[in-house]
Amino acid sequence: MNAAPLVAIRGLQKRFGAGPLVLDGINLEVGQGEFVSFIGPSGCGKSTLLRLIAGLTSASDGLITVDGTPPEKAREKMFFVFQDATLMPWRRVAENVELPLLLRGDAPGHRRERVARMLEVVGLSGAAEKFPWQLSGGMRMRVSIARALTVAPEILLLDEPFGALDEMTRDRLNEDLLAIRSRNSFTGFFVTHSVAEAVFLSSRIVVLGVNPGRVTAVIDVPFPYPRQPELRETPAFLRLLATTAQALRAVRS
Repeated sequence: MNAAPLVAIRGLQKRFGAGPLVLDGINLEVGQGEFVSFIGPSGCGKSTLLRLIAGLTSASDGLITVDGTPPEKAREKMFFVFQDATLMPWRRVAENVELPLLLRGDAPGHRRERVARMLEVVGLSGAAEKFPWQLSGGMRMRVSIARALTVAPEILLLDEPFGALDEMTRDRLNEDLLAIRSRNSFTGFFVTHSVAEAVFLSSRIVVLGVNPGRVTAVIDVPFPYPRQPELRETPAFLRLLATTAQALRAVRS
């Protein structure tokens, strides 16, 4: 018997106020431990779908469940990483990472231990006393991910976190993210405009059409984890990259 999906979406519709449908007829099931990327043209509702899963906005029709409950009742299982690192500039790196634990009321000793561990995981132990303005864009995003991991989320939702970075930095952070995930298991939902990023990170890629947003293709990614940088140069990777790009072009045509 198949295990129940961790996240189930059935007949989902979303509109804002009296406006047109943003998402229509979304059906998707995601199991524990998957990493699912959403790609599609601008305006197709990728970020809106991520926010619906997180319970940050509500559906107009249809159903979303997270571990069998409505998303707003499962928020303790999830953490959302936004496009911007959203760090408090007056707090040092360690203090930014500590913030979710502080708000949760964890004991000081546990907070210090957990923050040190997560900064080690993201390779920023030496930056604990720095302020955000002293860090590169890639380092700030790693701080944001460390902050998310302090609460050991079962589900991590990432809304195009590396989109503003150069290609080399983004590739490195993709590799870092998978290395982090291998040590701190979570189910991932990821929004990106980069086909190569989606293929490298994902176990499945969901392609969304536009006007309204709808699922036009679901592409399985067969490459086992862990994944090495050299994967990007293999014929199998390049073939899947072409297949995914073709599915995206079909949406835009």
